[in-house]
Amino acid sequence: MEINIKSSGLKKFTETIKPLDLLGIAAGSLLLAAAVQGIMIPARLLTGGLTGLAIVLEFIFKIDVWVWYAVLNIPLLIAGYKYVSRRFIIYSIFGVAVLTFFLAVLKSINWGINDLFLAAVFGGVLTGIGTGLIFRSKGSTGGADIIAVIIHRFWGFSIGQTFLAFNVVVLSSSLLVFNFEKTLYAAVAIYIASKVMDTVVTGVETTRTAMIISRQNNDIAGEIINNLQRGCTYLEARGAYTNEERQIVLVTVAKTQLPALKEIVFALDQQAFIIINETIEAFGQGFRSGGPEF
Repeated sequence: MEINIKSSGLKKFTETIKPLDLLGIAAGSLLLAAAVQGIMIPARLLTGGLTGLAIVLEFIFKIDVWVWYAVLNIPLLIAGYKYVSRRFIIYSIFGVAVLTFFLAVLKSINWGINDLFLAAVFGGVLTGIGTGLIFRSKGSTGGADIIAVIIHRFWGFSIGQTFLAFNVVVLSSSLLVFNFEKTLYAAVAIYIASKVMDTVVTGVETTRTAMIISRQNNDIAGEIINNLQRGCTYLEARGAYTNEERQIVLVTVAKTQLPALKEIVFALDQQAFIIINETIEAFGQGFRSGGPEF
């Protein structure tokens, strides 16, 4: 069963609460809790975000991490209501509740990973997968996630980049209870988690967007459409030096199609000028299906 929520910002857009999203948030929370309680805390390493701060507070005050995690999230969830969608807040409340539950239930679990490097790597990967599943399901576990989503939405920085920057503060606080060596291992775990999280959220396959400047723009666009099955867009431009009117061919292709694209362009015009950029995400025909996020 799906529940529709009318968006407060767009009259024609209705957000939908989907059971599959809730399942993804729950699965991600389970993986995250397993990593925290089974790997990170026994190894005395931090995770990122508010969970990492809760771990520090647990070692200082001897109060369980799940208690600190729940308490610290309350004001952030209230503040986040003003800046993100209602569905995201509902999903975040659900995520905080589920993760708190799993942190409490899995309190006594220990995966027996004694090597700090293995704990940092495996813990970082598992944390990144769990957090990535939660974000991909349009939810969060509150805390730094809400801050990261706001920055991603308004300024375009990736969730992983923002999360990594935020965690500098958390890592600094770890020096209050851990030695410098363990802080460095925690930094490794957080870095790995951020990269894995970005991969889970955006997908493994990155695309490339090319801007092609050529006098044979019509022929090049036709070959791209017929041979690569990719749509093209003409952008009107004027050369600063020649003052000539030109049409730039804009096209987005899969990374594996890039060699064929360059072959087509230079076969038709050896003097063509190409700018190729990495595209983090592409939505629409031939790529991922579009849909609202957060």
